[in-house]
Amino acid sequence: MQTITWRLFLTNKPWVALAVNPDLPISEGPVEKALQGIADFKAIEIPYKTLSNAEEKECSALLQGASGLLLRSGYATSTLVALLPSLKVIGVHGTGVDPVDVDACSKLGITVTNTPGANADAVTELSFALMISLLRRIPKSAELAMRDKRWDEARFTGGELRGKTLGLVGFGQIGQRVAKIANAFGMTVIAADPQVAPATMKSFGAESSTLEHLLSAADIVSLHAPAIATTINMINRQSIAAMKTGALLINCARGALVDELAVAEALHSGQLGGAALDVLQGEPPNPESPIFNAPNFLLTPHMAGSTYECLDTVAHMAATDIANVLAGRAPLHPVN
Repeated sequence: MQTITWRLFLTNKPWVALAVNPDLPISEGPVEKALQGIADFKAIEIPYKTLSNAEEKECSALLQGASGLLLRSGYATSTLVALLPSLKVIGVHGTGVDPVDVDACSKLGITVTNTPGANADAVTELSFALMISLLRRIPKSAELAMRDKRWDEARFTGGELRGKTLGLVGFGQIGQRVAKIANAFGMTVIAADPQVAPATMKSFGAESSTLEHLLSAADIVSLHAPAIATTINMINRQSIAAMKTGALLINCARGALVDELAVAEALHSGQLGGAALDVLQGEPPNPESPIFNAPNFLLTPHMAGSTYECLDTVAHMAATDIANVLAGRAPLHPVN
């Protein structure tokens, strides 16, 4: 862990730590603009893994004195935040706040914010990219044509989105965008989300459904739900058995929603016709996981939000709420 970028502190302004690593950067231009006149900032390299006690103490030394933390890499555990008496606000770089012990922050008076909807366009687009890649077997076709120079053998016959039933599990900003685009493709869209009224779903071109009906009716199931107690491992052996034989599964939401061993088994048995996961329960994944040997499987490295446009938007939203808290204003997107 080390400081990899800094803005020299020439004033008595507070400073904000940007928790990054080489693979998980934060767009600094929008941060500088949002914090202008309120706080300086440093980029601190923090591993995206669970830290040992010794590593956590080393990390706390790097973060000591920070009034704000813009968290993209690492975990704000109860023990870490307890070691940071100056910390007033944590802005999570994204929607999911599972890397933060929100209860511990609340007890210490630390405000936690997130950036809902900032990555919605990027995640929506990758969701369709994965659907089409599975249906047309694009990665395998490209591999045969380009690497092996096999032309005719690489020309697979696939399927189309038109006429398929798409089941959306979760109907927030991303699910709503997916529904509108799916309608343009000529798909039938059904959605399950107990927090969203059927009339709202209908306004986006989706019919309200129970999860049970959705699993049995959908040709493609796409997950867009948060990782909360009621959704952890919601895609498991039992729910996969309830799906259409040969259905496709897409997960660009949270890795904790899916039992990967159950998915691997279902791909081998043919109960699932294909699966594309951008997120896993453990990241980076165990290279010995049976998911890597499963047929008709695509894995992308948690890249749904990795577009230049998305990174700028997320950084600006997170830094703006950090600036709001440090300036004594209410944040726009509080979590606690």
